[in-house]
Amino acid sequence: MDTSNHRHSSPLRGFTLVELIVIIVIIALLVMILLPVFAQSREKARSSACESNLKQIALGLIGYSQDYDGQLPPAWIGYNAINPAVSISFPGTARWMDVEQPYVKSTKIFTCPDSQSRYTPVPPDRIVSDTDPATGQPYVNENGGYSMNVTYYSDALAHPPTPVFDQPGNGRRSLSNIADPAGTAYIFDFYNGTASFQCTWGGAGGQGQPKIDNNAHPRTLGGGGWLTELHNGRLNVEFCDGHVKSVDLDFLTQPGKIVEDGVPDYCHFTIENDCP
Repeated sequence: MDTSNHRHSSPLRGFTLVELIVIIVIIALLVMILLPVFAQSREKARSSACESNLKQIALGLIGYSQDYDGQLPPAWIGYNAINPAVSISFPGTARWMDVEQPYVKSTKIFTCPDSQSRYTPVPPDRIVSDTDPATGQPYVNENGGYSMNVTYYSDALAHPPTPVFDQPGNGRRSLSNIADPAGTAYIFDFYNGTASFQCTWGGAGGQGQPKIDNNAHPRTLGGGGWLTELHNGRLNVEFCDGHVKSVDLDFLTQPGKIVEDGVPDYCHFTIENDCP
């Protein structure tokens, strides 16, 4: 039989061990290069969603203000200076989010995509310190990751856009009282602690004004709850005029012209036009 036309296939050649190692190393290097890129892209998307939330919150706050003769909403409701017998002590019957929520018709916008908690509205028949039956957590801890500026609440020279009601002589403040609305921070990204729907310290000098914690990753400012650079080293801030800006903590802690005990205030937290 003539077998001259028969073709003999050569055996398949596999990868050598060295070649497999090289391929694995290349794949590992690609993963190391691409993972941070993917993470940054994902965080950028979350930051954009957070900015959108704050813009909608700003519209709700403006709507509230228009209904109340230009007055800004309180950080919490419950204190009654006229009739202390009916007062509900802090954290009161409602938070600023509960007050504003009817103006925006949404609960989701009060939760930052990077927050470790979710906003839950307080039902009309409950108070903020009550427990949410769905989660077993008190409503005071279900804040969603945004905080109102009530810093310098007991300061004689520097003042926040929203006073703390249970401080003597404090009441609501209107937009017309704010000398620099475009430069005064109002609502922030916030890493939640207990009752952290408000960002608060008493004043400058010896009154608890915090410093940036540069050893934290990401960096933080505050105690109990923290202003945190959640979004690629920055945080989103809504200012009193309604615009939203991505800033870092160095911007927010810019020293102002008001100095107490040798310590300048942080000018973007106060309603006084005291930035240099």
